[in-house]
Amino acid sequence: MTDSSRTDGAIATAQLNDLTVAAEFEDLLRGHGLDTLDALFSYCDGEVLTKPGLGAWRERLRITLSTGAGVGSFYLKRFRDPPRRASLKRRRSGSGASSVAGREWAWLTRFAQDGIASARPVAFGEELVGARELRSAILIAAAPGESLEEWAARWGDADLRRVRALIDPTAALVARLHGRGFVHRDLYLSHVFFDPAAPPESCLTLIDLQRVVRPQSWRTRWLVKDLAALSYSTPRRLMSRSDRIRWLKRYLGLRKLDGPAKRLVYRITGKIQGMARHDRRRRARQR
Repeated sequence: MTDSSRTDGAIATAQLNDLTVAAEFEDLLRGHGLDTLDALFSYCDGEVLTKPGLGAWRERLRITLSTGAGVGSFYLKRFRDPPRRASLKRRRSGSGASSVAGREWAWLTRFAQDGIASARPVAFGEELVGARELRSAILIAAAPGESLEEWAARWGDADLRRVRALIDPTAALVARLHGRGFVHRDLYLSHVFFDPAAPPESCLTLIDLQRVVRPQSWRTRWLVKDLAALSYSTPRRLMSRSDRIRWLKRYLGLRKLDGPAKRLVYRITGKIQGMARHDRRRRARQR
């Protein structure tokens, strides 16, 4: 299968019955009968992915489809009658979307246009009554490689050179994300995929854009949350304090931390401490 997760420009789309699809996948969808919204909702030949807190109105499947070049992995997300809070978040996201699936489709296509490496959108459909969403679905191509969370769990002292080689690419990716006005709101290592076979400038891919927003106010607060989440999820055994400072300087485009940058470090540190306290309380409740 060709690498369908790299983002190198605007995505050409086509209308396929009641679906909007990436033109490059139109034949694939027709060949597998996934050419209508009904077909996306009736498809059941896949691995159901669940996690704590996932509402009954949401469903995620990992599916495998044969292609002209072999076999490809995809993720199918389906939403039925989303609650009012989900609709409010979608309206406030700045995406302009009319449905939950439409929100992620909007961000995926916009990220491609803006040169922010993210998973490749394949198909999207929605059913509305007026402004109310009855259901929506989105199909996304799997990102190449594995999440940095999975890599980090295996890496040790012998891999520190590779870890440090990722400082510049990850900083550049996040700087571009934030520089285009977006915040991920779930920017943990689990949502950044690394493909060691790709060149450094294109080895990383962002996934799970469902919570992305483009804030018009309180922007620094949102940036701090993103930066703190990424740092908090990065094991200390792999990234020293000096490595993290180097990362931040690369992200900010500075040779030396100035006053505003040091204040940013202070805010990030405070947010990380808050995340740690939250996790300790959650583990205590679970025990």
